[in-house]
Amino acid sequence: MLIPHGRRLGLRFVEKKENSLIIEMSFNPELEIIPGSGIMANGALTAFMDTALGAAVYDQFDLYRKIVTLDLRMDYFEKPQPFSSVIVKTRCLKITNQVAFVQGDIYDSEDASPIAHGVGVFSHSGVEKTS
Repeated sequence: MLIPHGRRLGLRFVEKKENSLIIEMSFNPELEIIPGSGIMANGALTAFMDTALGAAVYDQFDLYRKIVTLDLRMDYFEKPQPFSSVIVKTRCLKITNQVAFVQGDIYDSEDASPIAHGVGVFSHSGVEKTS
């Protein structure tokens, strides 16, 4: 993952399908809610979702764009399985001239139902060259 924050979280790009990305976050004891519990903290899952949704927005453009998270809503359905990696499947819903609307679901295994759902709005703008 090229995003420094994503590298710190241990994110790994898995797959791209049309306008969606699949990204994995491996279990890391630094992300536990209670040391030794094996359960990732909600804050880690939120950071994961924000980074993954931002990556999904970046993926929509051929040229580099500056993006900023304007709004991020998370709904948590259940905790991930202890000591498990999690994956997020993102979807780009709509791109306008100034904002992008994206959503994603976090899973702790391919066959499971989502453990969390997120919806984000990101602003985007082109990068001007300076002399």
